[in-house]
Amino acid sequence: MATYGKGFKKQSGDQVLLKAIIAIIVVVLVVVGSVWVYDLATDLGSYDDFDEIDAYDEILGRLDSSSVAIPEYLVYFYNAEDEDCLAIQRKVLNLAEDLEKDGIVIFFVDLDAVAEDTTGDKDDFLVAIGKGTSFLNLSPMLISISDGDFHTAYSGADSVIDVLEQVKDGDYAPFN
Repeated sequence: MATYGKGFKKQSGDQVLLKAIIAIIVVVLVVVGSVWVYDLATDLGSYDDFDEIDAYDEILGRLDSSSVAIPEYLVYFYNAEDEDCLAIQRKVLNLAEDLEKDGIVIFFVDLDAVAEDTTGDKDDFLVAIGKGTSFLNLSPMLISISDGDFHTAYSGADSVIDVLEQVKDGDYAPFN
C-alpha cells in the first residue's frame, strides 16, 4: 500500500466506506443503548398519579367537579401484588397518560384498598355489571362506561391492553 509524503497510508474507497459503515453502526448501537438505559432509569410512574376510586358504590355513575355525570369513562382494577398487573403496569400507566392527554377519563381502583361498606360491596358491584358473585378475580380488569351506563368488562392483561390501545387510537366503538 502506498503512503503519502507525511507517512499516512493511502486508503481505497472500499476501506473508507467500510469504516463509515462501522462508525454508523457504532453510533446507532450507542443511541439504542442510551435509550434503553434511560428507559430503565426513569420513574415507572404510579397509579397514584391518576384519579382513584376507593369504594365500590362510587364506580358507576361518576360525576365531574361540577356534579355533572361523566358520559364516558374507563375504570381499571388492579392489585399491586398481582403478577399480571405488575407485568402490564408500565404499559397501562403510559396508555392512561396518553388517554388523559386526549381527554379520555380513566379511574383506577386498587382492590387491596377499596372500601366495602353497607352502601356498596364487591358482590353488589359484580351483580350490577352482570358478572355475578362468581366472578372473583377482578385484576386486571377494565370496565367501560358509555352514555352514563355500564357497557362492558374486560378481564385479563391482554384484553385490558387491547381495549386501552383501541380507545387511544379512536377505534373503540362505544366511545365513538
